[in-house]
Amino acid sequence: MTINETSFFRDRRPFDLLRTELFPELIEARRATRSLRFWSAACSTGQEAFSLAMLLLEHFPMLAAWDIVIEGTDFSHEVIARAQAAIFYRIEVNRGLPSRFLVRYFDHAGEEWIARPEVRRLCRFRQANLCGPRLPFARSTDRFDLIFLRNVMLYFDQDTRRTLLAGIHRLLPPDGILFLGASEQPADLSLWTPVLVGGASYYRPS
Repeated sequence: MTINETSFFRDRRPFDLLRTELFPELIEARRATRSLRFWSAACSTGQEAFSLAMLLLEHFPMLAAWDIVIEGTDFSHEVIARAQAAIFYRIEVNRGLPSRFLVRYFDHAGEEWIARPEVRRLCRFRQANLCGPRLPFARSTDRFDLIFLRNVMLYFDQDTRRTLLAGIHRLLPPDGILFLGASEQPADLSLWTPVLVGGASYYRPS
């Protein structure tokens, strides 16, 4: 749970699918509320959440007046502090981040790169334990349009996976989207409908 392996636009296929198909569908479905909410459930130092923010800023400028929140949570206080600071080293921005995004969305300070305010304002980070008795978002009004829970469940036992995914199921509307890691699948398939598109897979609540 604390190996903190991450990178910008990790496994590019989910982000390509979001850009070409899933985000346009969500935007059309949420025109009445003009609100979108995302959760990077094992965010490490924040690259996944910031990747989502840059994808929205770059390809969907019509969302500028929408209420958009990208939540990032992780078990480690240390990586959450780094995500909140939004400061990355050269080796980190060289992993998966397109050069045009680096120039457009980061400021250079010595050996560090700092995410610009327009990226940071979309993201907020907090410490949370996915194996705890309650998920960090447990109110009846908590809902997410998209949840990334990638490459973390492989460290959990089957009962923990089942409990976690049952909780996440309650946080997604019928047209919500769950992305798992490429080698992961839900413990209880009766709760989820898998969708495979162009080499990328995701799940919708059944």
